[in-house]
Amino acid sequence: MTDRQLIEKIGETVWGASWQAPMATAVRQSRYTIEAWASGREPVPLEMWKELREATRLHYLKLADLDAETVRAFDDAYQRAMSGKR
Repeated sequence: MTDRQLIEKIGETVWGASWQAPMATAVRQSRYTIEAWASGREPVPLEMWKELREATRLHYLKLADLDAETVRAFDDAYQRAMSGKR
C-alpha cells in the first residue's frame, strides 16, 4: 500500500468521508499539507507516521471505551426486559 493509499484509508476509517480537516487538526498540520499527502504531491514525513499512529490509537481507545458502555447498556436493557416479563 502506498503512503497516499494508507493516508486515505486512515483518514476515512478514523474520521469518515470528510477526513482531511480532522486529520490536520489531530496531527497539527495545515489542511493543505494533508491534501498534499493525500494527492501524493508530497511524501508523508517520518515523524508524521508516529503522530498519525498516536491519533489512530486514541480513536481506537475511545471506541473500546464505547464498546464497554454499549455492552453495559445492553445488559441493563436486557435486565429491564426480563423483569417486565415476570
